[in-house]
Parts: sequence; structure tokens; C-alpha cells
Amino acid sequence: MSPHPAWIQVFLDTPAASFDAAVDFWSAVTGWRPSEPRGEEGQFLTLLPPAGPAYVKVQAVDGPAGIHLDLDSTDREATIDLARSLGATTAWTYHDVEVMRSPGGFTFCQTLLDGGTVLERDGSTILDQVCLDIPAGAWDAEVAFWRDLTGRELQEATGPGFARLVTPDQPRILLQRLGEPDGVVRAHPDLASGDRGTDTDAHVRLGARVVGVHDYWTVLTAPGGQVYCLTDRDPSTGLVRTR
Repeated sequence: MSPHPAWIQVFLDTPAASFDAAVDFWSAVTGWRPSEPRGEEGQFLTLLPPAGPAYVKVQAVDGPAGIHLDLDSTDREATIDLARSLGATTAWTYHDVEVMRSPGGFTFCQTLLDGGTVLERDGSTILDQVCLDIPAGAWDAEVAFWRDLTGRELQEATGPGFARLVTPDQPRILLQRLGEPDGVVRAHPDLASGDRGTDTDAHVRLGARVVGVHDYWTVLTAPGGQVYCLTDRDPSTGLVRTR
């Protein structure tokens, strides 16, 4: 068994007061059906795609909107040991789940694999990427940490200040170097869009707010405060379309 995670789960952490609105929004824009809530206070649910394993979940939290990852592995203790050897620290435990922080402070959970490991694409707009937003001072250490922990291939991305960690047929991890010199590493979800303008209009009608429009992506805020991007990546491949 490998100590590297075999699959990642993307948790959309949402203020509890906005949980229902956020679930309605993310279900609508992904086209994925929400599961029944679970947890002691009904604070978790999964967005269920029509095919393939689920990997996007919504969690009600007491704080502001954000993201954390669950790293699913077949040998959880080995993955925890690997993370510690690379500089991660334990933040707390939830039942049998060890919650850790990367050297730059990003929160992730160590979980056991329970399902498939192949991302299904049908050519429609898809939430298929997490972007880790890394302050400049933490860039080198954080890139090395996630490369070595995930065992994924590190590739240069299309634009300066970006890199990506790739495993075929899995949700992608993009790394973005921020202009700010220090601070805690955070993250946001990215959607691959076949028609960014049309998708933007549809998301706004569902309650999103446009924050900024760039050459290859549009930044929006979802109901509940989650910042995310619609990108010009091809939904069928996850790769940036050339112009």
C-alpha cells in the first residue's frame, strides 16, 4: 500500500446560517444531488454526481467560508506519518479522523478510502480543481510539501505564479503564488467551464456575485461567502483551452 493519498475530497466549509442556501446553490451549479445531512447536528452532506465517485462535500461551520481537503488513503497511519515527516502538525481529532495543518497552515483531514478513484467527466461544467492560495514567503516549502505528500507530478501551469499537481482522472490541485509576503495558506474551488460568460450569468441569477474578470477566469462569491473561479479550462479534459 502506498502512503500517498489515493483520492481527495473537497469540503466547502460554509457558515451555518447560510448552509441551506449554499447547498441549493452548489447543487444547482454542479447539477449534483445533495445527500441526506449527517453528523451530530446534520452539519455534513455530499453532492452526488450522476456517475463516478463523489468528492465534493458541504460542511456547516461556525467561522467564515473556506475550504479544507480530506485525503483518502488505503493506509491512513502511513499517510499521517508521511505528512508529519514533511512538516505537517496535528490540529485536533474528530472521532477517528486526524485533522492536520500543512507547514503553511492549510487544514486537511486524514481519511480512509471508501470508493472509486476515477473522476467522471461528461463535457459539462464541472467543479474539478482546488486552488491552494499560497503567500510568497511559504511558496517553496508548501509546493514541496504537497508534491511529496500527494506523490503527484508537479507541472508548470499556463501562467506565471502557478503550478499544478496532477494525477490523471482525479480532481486537480492548482498552486497559486500570492503577492502577499506572508499569512496562512487558504484555498478556493475552480470550475472548468465550456462557456464562461453563459455560466457566469447563470451563477449570478442563482445568487453569486462577480468579484473580478480576468483573461482566463472569473472570480465570484457564492451564497454563504465561498470565493470560487469559473475558468476557461476544457470540462472534458481539465486543460486550458488555447485561443
